[in-house]
Amino acid sequence: MVEKGNMARNMRYLSTIILIGALSVSSSDFSRAQAARKEVFHPDERLVYKVKYGFIKLGTVIIQTGKVIDGTAIAHMEFWTADVPFLHTRTSITDQFDTRDLTIRSFEEHIENVDGKFFKFLTYDPDAKTLTYSDREVTNRVTSNIQPFDDALGILFQMRAWSGAAGHKYLFHVRDHTGEYPVTVDFTSTFSDEQVPAYGDQVIHTRVLKGMMKMGTSSPLGANGAFTAYVTDDAAAIPVRIDMKIAIGSISIVLDKIKRP
Repeated sequence: MVEKGNMARNMRYLSTIILIGALSVSSSDFSRAQAARKEVFHPDERLVYKVKYGFIKLGTVIIQTGKVIDGTAIAHMEFWTADVPFLHTRTSITDQFDTRDLTIRSFEEHIENVDGKFFKFLTYDPDAKTLTYSDREVTNRVTSNIQPFDDALGILFQMRAWSGAAGHKYLFHVRDHTGEYPVTVDFTSTFSDEQVPAYGDQVIHTRVLKGMMKMGTSSPLGANGAFTAYVTDDAAAIPVRIDMKIAIGSISIVLDKIKRP
């Protein structure tokens, strides 16, 4: 019999995959991309995704953009698992991004599961290049010489902003408590027509982006770090589906509902 704590840990691993790592990622110089950057911070945009393994519903992800004030954009992401006994996990993330380079300025995460409640806070000073971090065990720990970075939500906005940079591949450096790991996003020249529930199951023309994140020693659910994103081929550049490889098959995030100004 699987212990409740182990099941909760597996769901945390699952949420890690669903949030494309939820790790700090160093920013590359996207100004070199041979494509116009798309505007992706639209206040009150709300994207609702269903997380599935085949026909099995695993959870829900909501991404909502808040206000943009003085060059800083607020974005919120929430994830919760499907109603399965002993597997309750709910994660809420609020970020502030600098709209000039799409890198993060503050991060707040709250997690609730069968093991209890957890939180993380961080702020980044781009002038001093210092990162201030707090959680249940650490208070205001300051780390110096940190280059501008993103988290998982930031990567999603970067992919949207530069989805037209066909033929370009970018390298990121992921940093967590065990060290640094590379992440690449390949903005391919491939297109795909995808049936999207949020558009009444209409077939939508999308650009294909391929990514690879080194998972380190954890390899949750046998994930190899590979993911494929399908982004609408228009100015909005909305991800309509993201597939992430695991040991058997893949987990998919599928756009179920959309609200845009």
